[in-house]
Amino acid sequence: MNVFKAGFWLLTACASGSVAAATTLSAQLAAADGWVGYRVAAVADAGQSCCYTIAHGGTHTAGCRLDGKASRGSTIDTSARSPGSETLAIYLRVRGGEIDQVRAWSASCPVEDADTVRWIDPVEPAQSVAVLDRAVDRGGDAGEQALVAIAQHADASATAALERNAAPGRPRERREQALFWLGQMRGADGLATILRQARSDPDPKLREQAVFAASQSRADGAYAAVHTIAREDAAASVRGRALFWMAQMDATGADRDILAALSRESSESVREEAVFALSQLDDGRAEEALIAVLRGDQPREVKQRALFWLGQSDSPRALAFFDEVLR
Repeated sequence: MNVFKAGFWLLTACASGSVAAATTLSAQLAAADGWVGYRVAAVADAGQSCCYTIAHGGTHTAGCRLDGKASRGSTIDTSARSPGSETLAIYLRVRGGEIDQVRAWSASCPVEDADTVRWIDPVEPAQSVAVLDRAVDRGGDAGEQALVAIAQHADASATAALERNAAPGRPRERREQALFWLGQMRGADGLATILRQARSDPDPKLREQAVFAASQSRADGAYAAVHTIAREDAAASVRGRALFWMAQMDATGADRDILAALSRESSESVREEAVFALSQLDDGRAEEALIAVLRGDQPREVKQRALFWLGQSDSPRALAFFDEVLR
């Protein structure tokens, strides 16, 4: 066998193996109806995901039944992020050979009827992503939950799947959801994908969602990227949303950057958004920034908005300022 033929054979074998692996998992899932489960590594620093049951009186109890009739929901607690590796449990309900429900929670999440699940461990993460991606394409609630499950996989194929679902040509709502999870879970690679959409998509509404997704990222450079969009995007609505999310990102210097935007902006709607963004700053920075607007040379309508939001704070600093100017 010459080198060319050997290389071609190797490439073909690898590709066939990848397809065969996903096909094998699909066959395992389709072997019988009911709930099927397996475990994969969860993406690092993703937090704890779990379901909860809502009892009478509105109290929430961690854990649930997969087929329970009681009211329940799911949550991802990002405050519980830890650098250690976590395990993600995937639950898929199969009917007629097709996946019609998807659940993905931390393996430590108590699932009362987990003993009725047909467990098929071990499963390669890339196989899991491929099967879930096909469920996304079928749409509906199962498709939405499959996207959430993909986002929590540690494997790099999960980032690639989210990138595909965020690309032009996919349904608008799915693109927005994929962008959100790229920001929440996929680090620097996810942020890079988000910024490509934020800079190139012709739809301002989609770019607004991309700015929001970027603001959720913990990757280095997220704040700087949102700040750049606030300066450079052609649409006033996108620039205004970027200013709002800058205030929410709790970055050092956000007050200074938003005040600078207020001074350079010609759009009245963006100036209004900038004043509101200043009012959302924490640790006393909101009051100081709004007072700076009132003492500066901003147009009258800008100062009126700053005065309104300062009056809403009811903080000692705001009251002291009012005492000063009303003497």
